[in-house]
Amino acid sequence: MILDEGHLIKNPSTQRAKSLLEIPSAHRIIVSGTPIQNNLRELWALFNFCCPELLGDNKEFKEKYEDRILRGNDKKASDREKRIGSAVAKDLRERIQPYFLRRLKSEVFQEDDSVAKLSKKNELIVWLRLTSCQRRIYEAYLNSELVLSAFYDSPLAALTILKKICDHPLILTKRAAEDVLEGMDSMDNPEDVHMAEKLASYIADVGEKDDFLEKHDSISCKISFIMSLLDNLIPEGHNVLIFSQTRKMLNLIQESLISNGYEYLRIDGTTKASDRIKIVNDFQEGIGAPIFLLTSQVGGLGLTLTKADRVIVVDPAWNPSTDNQSVDRAYRIGQKKDVIVYRLMTCGTVEEKIYRKQIFKGGLFKTATEHKEQMRYFSQQDLRELFSLPKLGFDVSPTQQQLQEEHDRQHQMDECLKSHIEFLQTLGIAGVSNHSLLYSKTAPVQVTEEEVEQIRYQ
Repeated sequence: MILDEGHLIKNPSTQRAKSLLEIPSAHRIIVSGTPIQNNLRELWALFNFCCPELLGDNKEFKEKYEDRILRGNDKKASDREKRIGSAVAKDLRERIQPYFLRRLKSEVFQEDDSVAKLSKKNELIVWLRLTSCQRRIYEAYLNSELVLSAFYDSPLAALTILKKICDHPLILTKRAAEDVLEGMDSMDNPEDVHMAEKLASYIADVGEKDDFLEKHDSISCKISFIMSLLDNLIPEGHNVLIFSQTRKMLNLIQESLISNGYEYLRIDGTTKASDRIKIVNDFQEGIGAPIFLLTSQVGGLGLTLTKADRVIVVDPAWNPSTDNQSVDRAYRIGQKKDVIVYRLMTCGTVEEKIYRKQIFKGGLFKTATEHKEQMRYFSQQDLRELFSLPKLGFDVSPTQQQLQEEHDRQHQMDECLKSHIEFLQTLGIAGVSNHSLLYSKTAPVQVTEEEVEQIRYQ
């Protein structure tokens, strides 16, 4: 049995995973570009399907591997916790190595007889400041009694609303809950649906007291930045992909494109499969429009859009592979131009904390699969403080400051990229981080053979 996109069975409690496990097969193979998306238990689920008992049962794996690696990857880990985490990660890599075949683009392109060559990719985190309208709503939301109760009863709903304020307050109206909950990982809990309706209604009431009558793209720091960026990119002949997790945000971006005279193409969950093929072909052939709007869930998988050399990721996903898949629509075999990616983040908000979680998850994946010690960027406590107002306010990003301290000396830019970043700075942004430099520095931990053997046989 061979499963393509095998990470879809990462949750062993789903009916899909249970049904596949019941199918008799002498051999099982999983094909996946993202074997770990959120946590190490997902890796266990895939190996439990292909190689039962290799990593023990779920409980044994958690105690022996996951808990220790998590503690060791924490920025505040003690020296002993780091050594234990490092040794356990090494043991895990060695255990799965005979059954885990991984090939990177860079490895393939190093082959002497390889015809395919890939251009350069620069991924930038563009740090934006909330507009005064967004800021007032964000603060009022966090300080309201309704929201305080939601943090305990329906944290998923509360977080979803916070994310949408960062995108555009007009996303939050008194409409049906499916509008509000779009982009959430799960809509199965009736309490979340009910709470999301109440929270969205509260935000709409706050918004009515604010100045929502001004031009709507100036209410959102993201749409304002996108339009200023397009005014630079389109005249220079670039083709741009714009990804958002929600159709509602794409609608608002679309309205701004129309009002500014830009032509565009679009694919989302409502687009028929037959129409998608034509739209993609039109874009690839340069017919119709240089701007392509896509929802991350639909446009982020399986499409080749190498006509684009610029990618804007409007809102960060909890699952880092979602954003990475979006970027890979343009940066793939066949791309002949250098690609620049703009990941938009708002300073001091839940988005900044989501990005920190993305970095932590990415570090876990590398710890479990690559033979080098990863730099420990954040502590678990840093990642838990999702429902708090920023200590430094909304004008600066502690994450940007930290990444700049860690990687600024590594940031070597050609004149073209340097000039472009200087242009971005004129748009009133808070700053730029180079996402591509993440995990480029190692933090070696000295583990003795005695410690390795002791841990291995515990």
